[in-house]
Amino acid sequence: MSVQNIQRNPQDTLSFYLAHIYQNVSSQPNGSPLPIPSTLTDPIEKFVAPTSDVWVNGLWFLSLVISLTCALLATLLQQWARRYLRVAYPRCSPQKRARIRAFYKHGVEKLHIRWTIELLPALLHISLFLFFAGLSVFLFGIHRTIFKVITAWIGVCGILYASLTFLPVIHKDSPYSSPLSSTFSFCLTGIRYVFFRLLQKFPHFDASICMPLRSRDPRAVHLDDFFSHSMSKTAEEYALKLDPSIDYRSLMWMFQSLDEDTDLEKFFEGLPRLCDSETGKKLNLQLGFIKQNKERLSNALIGLMNRTLSSNLFPDFVKQRRVIICTKVIESTSLFGPWWILRSVLLGGWHRFLGCIEFGLFVQNWDIPHKVTCFYAQCVAALTISIVRDHDERWNQLASGLLDVSKSLLQKYIGNGDSILLANALFIIRRTVQTYSGSAERHRHDIIGASSKTLETVCKLDIRGTLPELQHEFCGLWNQLVDTAQTDPRPHHVFVATTTLKNIRKLYIALHKCSDTAFYTTTDDRDPIFDNPKSYPMCDIDDHHPSPPIPDLQFDEPTPDTAGDGPPTPSMMSMPIPTFHYPPSRPPIFPTAFSRSAPYHATSASTHGPHFVDTYHQLGAPPPDATILFPQPYLLPGVNVQSPPILPHISIPVSSVDLDNAPTTFSDSSGGHVQSSQKP
Repeated sequence: MSVQNIQRNPQDTLSFYLAHIYQNVSSQPNGSPLPIPSTLTDPIEKFVAPTSDVWVNGLWFLSLVISLTCALLATLLQQWARRYLRVAYPRCSPQKRARIRAFYKHGVEKLHIRWTIELLPALLHISLFLFFAGLSVFLFGIHRTIFKVITAWIGVCGILYASLTFLPVIHKDSPYSSPLSSTFSFCLTGIRYVFFRLLQKFPHFDASICMPLRSRDPRAVHLDDFFSHSMSKTAEEYALKLDPSIDYRSLMWMFQSLDEDTDLEKFFEGLPRLCDSETGKKLNLQLGFIKQNKERLSNALIGLMNRTLSSNLFPDFVKQRRVIICTKVIESTSLFGPWWILRSVLLGGWHRFLGCIEFGLFVQNWDIPHKVTCFYAQCVAALTISIVRDHDERWNQLASGLLDVSKSLLQKYIGNGDSILLANALFIIRRTVQTYSGSAERHRHDIIGASSKTLETVCKLDIRGTLPELQHEFCGLWNQLVDTAQTDPRPHHVFVATTTLKNIRKLYIALHKCSDTAFYTTTDDRDPIFDNPKSYPMCDIDDHHPSPPIPDLQFDEPTPDTAGDGPPTPSMMSMPIPTFHYPPSRPPIFPTAFSRSAPYHATSASTHGPHFVDTYHQLGAPPPDATILFPQPYLLPGVNVQSPPILPHISIPVSSVDLDNAPTTFSDSSGGHVQSSQKP
């Protein structure tokens, strides 16, 4: 089918005359003339083209013209865009360039160039559907079966296209649209204008129609949502009406897309600021996002810190920065409870936190109602004071807050040798005795571990260069501990006193320069003599007795074993043990390797008393599979406690001690090895 079908064919005229001549020269047997075929019309009559041919040619020619128009318009748009880039961004001074750009931008907006751009795909789509329509008409007269198949497919495409056109108007978050969607939205804008203009002319309808529209649920789709200024404006207004759950999902999508530690670091660095901002408070991120995704966030933060602290590839400033970020996240979001984070820092592999003054101040200001966890916080603060050598205002705040002394007295401590470390040690000694005696059995091994680790670090001092009053207080506490260890009938009092005496014995020997003790500073820590309370002498030097006498050690009564002292913790995780030196100018204070089992080993009552192994300085690199299980970090690494009866026929129960299952061998400071047993 072509244009010839809509005009008279010259061959049809010739055929008509030939048929007429043939009719005149021939006749049928009955004498009548031969008929002329009906398909041959008289040329004298007016030619009328078939309707189907007119439609087919009209639709196809219109489709062709529109397509060529689209090609021309696309060329012009490309030329306009290049010209705009050339004239709107000249090479001149910034002020002149800004003025020219604003001038041309105003022209673009005034002449509605955006509408022209949107018109191009719309015309192209119209030309395509015009061709489809002409094809359907053409096939109608050719073959009915083919016509039905092609027309059905064109109908399906038309319905889908119409749906895509209306979808962004009905569903504001729909990514589907067509070039005609804006036109449809513009038409609805006119309907909306007419609709509300009519309502203004009939005030009695305003209360019955307009008020329900204004008091409806903002999350639902209603009629007046269709009548908006534009699709983008409608979507913007609709999005602002949604509840904060869409913001929570956005944050979670972003969080789940992070697969690099640097990206996680940036995320956790910005999370506290977001939660504390006005936007975060308005969206209630603490309850809606942090609490709902606490497990995922905490596991991601634990993994980030584990990888950072256990690797020697990260420089010290990166580790310190991430420690500060983690501290701020904990302070702002409470992803970890005090119980878990303090045990991880003291008894696990997160020792790097002890060199961060921000973490020490945060722990000191933490509102901790449970005395065991409070003791851990005090140990962390004491270790931070001992490790950090930059005595700035923050350090002074931490030290004065822990020791509860005035600034003048604190400066006096700082100006007299290692007096601040000795004051730290005296404070930890008192708190160890008080916390251990007043705690449930299941916490006592951890308390001893935290105390031993803290005293191990804090007691690295020159006691002879400290203030005399602190030396006298030390001797007074020493005598009280010796008296308790040798005369107290309660086994747990004897145990904590003997253990504390062993941890501070080197200070006593250095202060008195005595050789009358049953042990020396070089005596192996595994020597059974340290487990015998009779091995520790009293200080009988009159000048060392404080006047007035110091307060007695406080032994509290055990409290019921409540679950409050051990709140739920994040899921267990394995972590390679870090090897680091902090501060760089000093020998390592903390152990560089840990065993996988608990550092306490319970033996039978027939061997000997409490036994500790010092492994803080002679340990080498950890074995390849050395890991620590969280959230039950290990107690003092390198310390082996054996809990025998000090008094005849009295034993210390150890059945409630929570030991790890894996047997592990670790080295002590003398080069020996201790094998921890597997928990049945």
